[in-house]
Amino acid sequence: MKEVVYDDPIWEYCVATNVRPYMKAVKKWWEQYEKMDVRGTGVFDFEVEGMEEKDIPPGLMVRVTSTAVRSPFKNIQAFPFVPTSYLQIAGVPGGVNRMIERVCKKGITIDGIKILEKHNLPSTYQKGQFIAFIPENVYEGSKKLGKYVYMQLTELCAMAQGNLPQSVICKCYQYIK
Repeated sequence: MKEVVYDDPIWEYCVATNVRPYMKAVKKWWEQYEKMDVRGTGVFDFEVEGMEEKDIPPGLMVRVTSTAVRSPFKNIQAFPFVPTSYLQIAGVPGGVNRMIERVCKKGITIDGIKILEKHNLPSTYQKGQFIAFIPENVYEGSKKLGKYVYMQLTELCAMAQGNLPQSVICKCYQYIK
């Protein structure tokens, strides 16, 4: 007979309660996503136009990858996240990290924002565990954020002069199949 493991519903409540203060800032950030001016890759301080620094919950940051393919969440080049240590959850039998991982793997959505967990990634915040905030429709792919096509400098210069190189046409052809 297979043993049935019941997760404690308090775990979901605990994660949801500690994540809820981040939702207002995260939603505002995603509303401004398309206007975002990406100037580099890495981890950046969380900034939202029209929101004061004192209204941004502690630990909230933004991860930007060079391409959407290299993102921990495929096709999402930039996303807000918070290291789980900022959630200040303690006293969980079996460990806080394992509990958060389990709750997020099971699936948790708050106000249309999916809460996703990653850990041990060399490129993000000292390889620690973090929670990312991604709208459900973006994560599921129903909202088009665009396609990322690698362009060489010569191709970009040619396009700026009004010429469309055959190499660019070939790169873009894959999206109309």
